[in-house]
Amino acid sequence: MKSGGTEIGDNTQIGGSLVEVGDTFIRMGKMEKEYLKDVYDNFFKPFSNHLQVEWTNINTEKRRLDLARLDLDAAKSKVRGARTPEAMQQNEQKVRESQAAFDRQYEQTKILLTDADRKSAEFTNHLEELVRSQINFHENAKKLLEETYAKMKK
Repeated sequence: MKSGGTEIGDNTQIGGSLVEVGDTFIRMGKMEKEYLKDVYDNFFKPFSNHLQVEWTNINTEKRRLDLARLDLDAAKSKVRGARTPEAMQQNEQKVRESQAAFDRQYEQTKILLTDADRKSAEFTNHLEELVRSQINFHENAKKLLEETYAKMKK
């Protein structure tokens, strides 16, 4: 638009309007670039990192907890199926070991989930930053367009 307005002649009404609107669009493009960078830095980057790293760790630990529970259930079944006192004693030892492994894994998973819950408050802040960025961008764009409109009306 700007170059078209210059070709027509920026001293004409239509040429001057085209130049003014072209300048406005250039400034809006710069504002949009800043807006997108702000949204990326303050929302998408932290959220993506959270999903890729932390939720992967939580899912891994939960799978380990499920496996520890299966091991514990299998050990308890062997105790019930033991035919001799020696076998029962040996299987009870395996139950104690499996229970200890399950308890350790449970605590590890609980810590990760508690941390994820704490971080949900952080992500609420990131969402607030996203909304703040959108409000600022749209307010500034509106102000810029209103200024251009007022200049064109003169």
